[in-house]
Amino acid sequence: MMRYLFMLLSCMSIAYAQVAQFDIRGQWAGELQVGATLQLIFTVEGEYMMSGSLDVPLQGAKGIPISITETMQSVKFNVESIKGLFEGKKIDTVTLVGSWKQNGGTYPLTLKKQHITIEQPKRPQTPKQPFPYLIEEVIVLGKAGKLSGTLTKPIGEGPFPLIILITGSGAQDRDETIFSHKPFFVLADALTKQGYAVLRMDDRGVGNSEGDLSKATSLDLADDIHSCIEAMKLKREINKKKIGILGHSEGGLIAQIVASSYQKDIAFMCSMAGIGVTGLDLLVWQTRKISSSSMPMNEVEKAVIRQKTILTMIRDSRDSLQLRRALTDSLGTWAVEQQKLFLVNSPEFSAQLNQLQSPWLHYFISYEPAKYLRKVKCPVFAINGSEDMQVESSENLRRIDSVLRANGNTSVKIKEYKGMNHLFQRCNTCDVAEYAKIETTIEQEVLDDIIVWLNQVTKKSSEKQVKRR
Repeated sequence: MMRYLFMLLSCMSIAYAQVAQFDIRGQWAGELQVGATLQLIFTVEGEYMMSGSLDVPLQGAKGIPISITETMQSVKFNVESIKGLFEGKKIDTVTLVGSWKQNGGTYPLTLKKQHITIEQPKRPQTPKQPFPYLIEEVIVLGKAGKLSGTLTKPIGEGPFPLIILITGSGAQDRDETIFSHKPFFVLADALTKQGYAVLRMDDRGVGNSEGDLSKATSLDLADDIHSCIEAMKLKREINKKKIGILGHSEGGLIAQIVASSYQKDIAFMCSMAGIGVTGLDLLVWQTRKISSSSMPMNEVEKAVIRQKTILTMIRDSRDSLQLRRALTDSLGTWAVEQQKLFLVNSPEFSAQLNQLQSPWLHYFISYEPAKYLRKVKCPVFAINGSEDMQVESSENLRRIDSVLRANGNTSVKIKEYKGMNHLFQRCNTCDVAEYAKIETTIEQEVLDDIIVWLNQVTKKSSEKQVKRR
């Protein structure tokens, strides 16, 4: 017994010595599994007052400030700007084992102390200076405050046709940056070189834009785009008769709202991976598509029924307190069935409830494209990728085409790109995780088709104006 006690005390002494020698300064790196594998690199510097930063190379994020809390046994890295938190226990002098918390989710994360040479992924299409066009930083006053963006325009007096790019769902910067890809930067560069002015904007609360995106619906974001249109109409170098919009993903939905609500302002509309089915039907389809890759079919159908039940409950509810109680009961029952170990009163559970009761989700699942598409009278080019895991291609294109034509719009072109994903990249697995591994940002074929279509519709617009004179 004495020998065992001595051995135990010896082990405790060794562990204490390791913790005592712990030096938080340096680089701490780990891999976070969130659909894709993200490498998180925390750097801590200083002597008496520690300071630090977070890099996420795959997302092009560098030097995000962090605050540091250290005790004898644990470390916390708080990333206030993105509402992220790492909490880890000291295992030895080079290992922290813990979790990453963000947006109501908790994910296991182990950090190792090591020297990291940060290599950015290859993105050959990202434009490089010098640029053969003019670049202007713009501020637009919207309903939620100042919106910040970039206007690129050809050299010369103009007036030039203008294309306003509309980002997809979530907090997006003006380049629609995802896994170091910058699709809107690539689009703006290609289109401006062809003689078009292009405006791309940071979403509310992103970059230098003001406002709170968490309280905004797609309809609110359509108001932001309208504010941009009104601001651009005041510019001498912009052709007010040739202002068009190009939306990607949810941006395609927002484009439908803008083109139908402000018919006289919109000369043409391009939808990239936009929807023609209801928002509720889209989310149910996503559940079936994603679940099918990892679950038996009987479990897939259970997940689909559960998702549809919850979304229908949210769509039809008129009482927020009653809805919260119903969601709590439904999610609590599911947690017991799935043996999920979270508490109904935990911060993570509350965050999930808040997301389910967000204004954006309620509007999105209630959205019916036909309500807006039947009022769109301008030329439309709708494109989707056949292997898109986020927006099903053929049915959405068919719905967009049929509603537009049934309501008298004959200037409609649709195209499905075989073997391409949601970002219009050629893909193999075609899931979200693969976006990061593909070097191409947007296939050149897609860029070329958009340019050809734009040249056609803007030329037709010019011919109509000449005839009127």
